[in-house]
Amino acid sequence: MEPLPLVVPAAVPTAVPTAVPTEVTTAVAAAVLAAVAGALAGLLARRRLAGLARAAPVAPPWCEAGVGAGWAALAGLVATGRLDPRWAAPLAVLAWLAVTGSVTDLTHRRLPDALTLTAAAALLPALVPAGAGALLRAAGGAVLLGGAYAVVHLVSPHGMGAGDVKAAVPAGAAAAAVAGWAAVPAVAVLAALASAAVAVAGLVCGRVGAGDRLPHGPVLLGAALAVAGTAALSGASP
Repeated sequence: MEPLPLVVPAAVPTAVPTAVPTEVTTAVAAAVLAAVAGALAGLLARRRLAGLARAAPVAPPWCEAGVGAGWAALAGLVATGRLDPRWAAPLAVLAWLAVTGSVTDLTHRRLPDALTLTAAAALLPALVPAGAGALLRAAGGAVLLGGAYAVVHLVSPHGMGAGDVKAAVPAGAAAAAVAGWAAVPAVAVLAALASAAVAVAGLVCGRVGAGDRLPHGPVLLGAALAVAGTAALSGASP
């Protein structure tokens, strides 16, 4: 009787854990830290608004969540090489104003100096790493867009508030610095079109009347952030 052949079971391959790429780890860490910093910046803005002489309290967590998400996205884009680090700080300032200003304008129909003037002052040091050219464009953009909005305010104070004029200063400065001179008319036209679309939609839906004043801050700041962000991400910045 012949002996049975010895069958040796095949070795079962074991999964070798794959190391997470360093750039992914760096991007995630940067995004988390930026999210925390942004949430803190949103919290401080909300507390500042509540403490004003003419208080403009905003319910949490809109400021914290919005600014935190925006700053986290910027940090992740920089860490992955998709955004030029020169534009991270000015875009962060603009994102802070866009979130806090939009929430406040939608809630109270006003854009306090505590937001607009703070953003305008913060843009100066934020643009220093971008060089003298960016600072020059920022100054020109602030004058051009702020001046255009000031003219509209003088002609129609009911249609354009003083807070909108002040918001146009940092909006024009950031957009022109990041996206070039053409950004100024682009922001103005985009904001006007968006504002008209919102007004028409409100009239059709019966949510607003023909003489109602709609908050312009969200469309202005959103337009500036869209123009500047698109230029920075597409590599079209000067």
